[in-house]
Amino acid sequence: MKVGIVGLPNVGKSSLFNLLTAGSARVDLYPFTTIEQNIGVVLVPDERLDRIAQILKPEKASPAHIEFVDIAGLVRGASAGEGLGNKFLGHIREADLVLHLLRAFSAGDIPHVLDTVDPDRDAAVVEAELAIADLAIVDKRLEHIRKEPKTPEQHLLLEALEKLHSALTRGERPAQSPEESRATRELGLIMPKPVIYAVNCSDTEPADPSRFAATAARTSLLFSAALESGMSDFTDPDRVEMRRSLNLAPEGPAGIVTRCFDALHLVRFYTVKGTESRAWAAPAGTTALEAAFMIHTDIGNGFIRAEVVNYRDLVACGDFHACRDQGHIKVEGKSYVVQDGDVLHVKFR
Repeated sequence: MKVGIVGLPNVGKSSLFNLLTAGSARVDLYPFTTIEQNIGVVLVPDERLDRIAQILKPEKASPAHIEFVDIAGLVRGASAGEGLGNKFLGHIREADLVLHLLRAFSAGDIPHVLDTVDPDRDAAVVEAELAIADLAIVDKRLEHIRKEPKTPEQHLLLEALEKLHSALTRGERPAQSPEESRATRELGLIMPKPVIYAVNCSDTEPADPSRFAATAARTSLLFSAALESGMSDFTDPDRVEMRRSLNLAPEGPAGIVTRCFDALHLVRFYTVKGTESRAWAAPAGTTALEAAFMIHTDIGNGFIRAEVVNYRDLVACGDFHACRDQGHIKVEGKSYVVQDGDVLHVKFR
């Protein structure tokens, strides 16, 4: 699953990307420093995996991960191809979730592309461009479908497109049913994607959410990229204290990763095999067979059954053998829907 970091130029997208991925994306004071997208894998903090590792003491504990993508800054007119508009829009259409980064810090040596710092205005600028770009696609598809014979599937698509047109015309993020989402998925629209807002704040002055009330109502993810980059040698308690002193989210960038994971509607299941305990991220509704293919193609192809135990029972019992003796292990087939916190042991040919 892929999270696209978007926003105006010079809001700190590449700096946040580097914090999350420990990467080395180029960071300069120019609108289009990030021309090609930077992609990095981010490990998801997981207390359950930590607890499993404490009890079972594997040689290796591997957390689940999601991809973050640092996408070129958007400017006014991007929907008409201004700046890197077409490339920007193409990259963001590939993302499963949008992480919209907004700037609330002032710095004389880092110019704001719109001259003044105003997160609420910036959010409106970006979302207007995205809505206009989506509206052009919806209008084109509507023009064609209204001329085509109407099957039940096309009736559903027509209704979904008309709802999208109405919302996008008002500059709103459209709400879609699962059926409508499936019907319009091939269009690659941006505005229906789930979105998380984060605000990059000052590293010297306490954040004042009253200065960006509309944005603050959407998020509690206030952080400072500059502050985080200067705390590499701090202890975790000291980092938390510094963040709190500036009215920032105490969990820092890790909170952004966790919130994105949750917004993607993913579940985590676990495997304990040999010397490794591992967490896996899977879309809600994943079956045992699909999970087996995630683990390894051979395991999926040779699937016989899945032995399933809840994480809490495994921790309480101490190992699989004790869980089996106490009747906590369920034997499930291919169609079993994996639940968050399941620990799977797949039997295969």
